[in-house]
Amino acid sequence: MLWGPRTKAFGLLATGLLLGLTIGGAMTVGVLVGQRSPALGAAAGFNDVQLKATASHGTDSFAIATGPIDDNVEGLFTLDFLTGDLSCFVINPRNMSVGGIFKTNVASQLGAQKGKKPNYLLATGTVNVSGGARMAASICYVVDANTGTVAAFGFPWTKAATTAGAPQVAPMQVIGTPWKARTVDLQQ
Repeated sequence: MLWGPRTKAFGLLATGLLLGLTIGGAMTVGVLVGQRSPALGAAAGFNDVQLKATASHGTDSFAIATGPIDDNVEGLFTLDFLTGDLSCFVINPRNMSVGGIFKTNVASQLGAQKGKKPNYLLATGTVNVSGGARMAASICYVVDANTGTVAAFGFPWTKAATTAGAPQVAPMQVIGTPWKARTVDLQQ
């Protein structure tokens, strides 16, 4: 009586092992054939593509966004709604320490309404400024959602300072003139 269930279990084990080896062998053959296939050669170029993304997020009193500063260097922009302080922190990729701190206060630039709770939006964009002092590759856009005023902020960036390991500290600058995104005055 014991030979029946043991034989069945052994048969299932052998079948599973054979099926696993067959699937593994088929996958190995597929990989080898795929590496030699000229049709897949064009798709192989995607292996060298580096994705670069920016992100932003906010709460009712704080917002953050990321943006490229230079080749392989990214900055973290922070905006404190309560104080109006906009900062950008840059990590030096050579020594993994703070490579730059850049700050300004947006409340005065955007004409924040007195007595009204600040409500901002934050996003970054890229720019390639030619002529004059070299700027970081990101512009930080700040919108005062109460007034509809928009301002763009940037800062000078010296790539050589990152190579030397010297931290950079400078104020952020308004780029251009703040403008109105909302053309209707909302009186409450």
